[in-house]
Amino acid sequence: MRARLRAFHCAGIALMALFALLAALQYQRAALQITETQIIETYASQYLATAPKGAKLTDCKAKPGPQSHIRMVVICGPARFDADRHYEYHVGPLGGLIVKHGPGDWVTQEPVAGRDAA
Repeated sequence: MRARLRAFHCAGIALMALFALLAALQYQRAALQITETQIIETYASQYLATAPKGAKLTDCKAKPGPQSHIRMVVICGPARFDADRHYEYHVGPLGGLIVKHGPGDWVTQEPVAGRDAA
């Protein structure tokens, strides 16, 4: 009886490990299908929808994320840091927004590119 239970136990663990492996592979495949260009374009269009008059797509650039769970930070605003017109979109591995910083946040937050960035 114990031998049978042990066999079912091992089979269950093997199935769970296989399921975890398949889930990890699916996650990796989904992350590879979304390009950095697509992510930048998505958040640049969000910036244009909320930015002051005169904003343009070329106001946006991206940097690698400062932490492993952040794929990149899309930085939008004028070349010189301006607390009233600077936005940052911290983007996860699959392109989803983790956190957005904009005017009003710069009192407590430090911009990824720095306040002196040109």
